[in-house]
Amino acid sequence: MKRAARIFVFLLTGFLLICFAAGCGSDSFIIKRQDLSAVSNRLALLEQRMDLETEKTDMLLDQCRDQKQFLAQSMKQHENSLQGLEQQLLRVHDETKNKLTALESAKKPQPVSRPVLEKSGTDKLLIGRLEKVRLTPPGRVFHARIDTGATTSSLDARNIETFERDGDRWVKFQIQEPEKETLYEVEKPVVRHVRIVQASTEETTRRPVIELQFQIGGTKRIEEFTLENRSHLDYQVLIGRNVLRDLMIVDVAKEFIAPLAGEKPSEKKNK
Repeated sequence: MKRAARIFVFLLTGFLLICFAAGCGSDSFIIKRQDLSAVSNRLALLEQRMDLETEKTDMLLDQCRDQKQFLAQSMKQHENSLQGLEQQLLRVHDETKNKLTALESAKKPQPVSRPVLEKSGTDKLLIGRLEKVRLTPPGRVFHARIDTGATTSSLDARNIETFERDGDRWVKFQIQEPEKETLYEVEKPVVRHVRIVQASTEETTRRPVIELQFQIGGTKRIEEFTLENRSHLDYQVLIGRNVLRDLMIVDVAKEFIAPLAGEKPSEKKNK
């Protein structure tokens, strides 16, 4: 731009000089020296203005290049950020999917093992009409009444409350320690509910059934127990046919003949 302006000014100046030389010999075309000086001054000003405009144009071009470079860098950074966010979302999705799969697997009912860990020397354990039984939880020894007429064993439970946990039915209750006021709080999943008809009133009650580990003599198993308030009865635990079948023989004339580990047989009645 500067070079073109200078060429234009040079040509214009030469043209004016030629005209001035030609006019010196003619009366029809005469340019005064003052006029030529004024033209030269105007041309100089015009050249300065053109130089300023050229500098402004160059500055604008530089700013445009810088802005273009800045925008390109910003777009690249945003693209990298979006790629990182996409990868993070994919990882979270996979982790959530794995957790849901594990949760679904945990919700499936697991087979309950009922191993006989110990047995006496005979094929079936001989027990009396009253026996000591260890229940876990709470890991305490209770005096139990043996009832061959009861289908399911029963446990004395206080403050029974049913609730839901992870979509399954659970029950919370308290067990009183034998001959003490101590209460143990226990939470167990509900296996099922049973309806009991009261012989005296013919009213029907619905009771939760849970699974507990018990030990009588040298026999340990996991079996079902119905929860009910037995505070009005003599014994906190009742052992029914679901525990006795295929494992024990009852001699109703005797009591406490199947001692737990470390105990000796005794025929004393529970007081």
